[in-house]
Amino acid sequence: MSLQQYEGTCHCRAIAFIYQTALAPQDWAIRACQCSFCRRHAALSTSDPKGLLQFVEHVPHALYRYQFGQKTADFLLCHNCGVYVGAMMQSANQQFGIINARVLYALVEQLPEAIAMDYETESVTERLSRRAKRWTSIALPHQKAIGA
Repeated sequence: MSLQQYEGTCHCRAIAFIYQTALAPQDWAIRACQCSFCRRHAALSTSDPKGLLQFVEHVPHALYRYQFGQKTADFLLCHNCGVYVGAMMQSANQQFGIINARVLYALVEQLPEAIAMDYETESVTERLSRRAKRWTSIALPHQKAIGA
């Protein structure tokens, strides 16, 4: 199966992502993390370990990286409009990420019901391992791509 490309952006289009997956949107695993950050942003996360992901900063200095809790990932927000687009982490020599499916405006209605997830009891090692297995690999950057 070939990879389909989906693009998502913050409200002002300053930061974005390109998400590639062979999965049809109705087959995506949609997760609603129950941490206070994700609840406050009404985030719906998804990823595909067999897909590719690239975050892009269209407007210089628009990207804001936020870390909280165990500081195991960078949560990517627009400095201009405040929208959360996704998160990324570094594991050994590879980067992984998730997207906030809510910024795929045309697709949100087609996505399956979100599954509530609670990761509070995970150790740092368990969290990093789960993400490395479940999150999407970040593609090699091009000139405007966001890296770690």
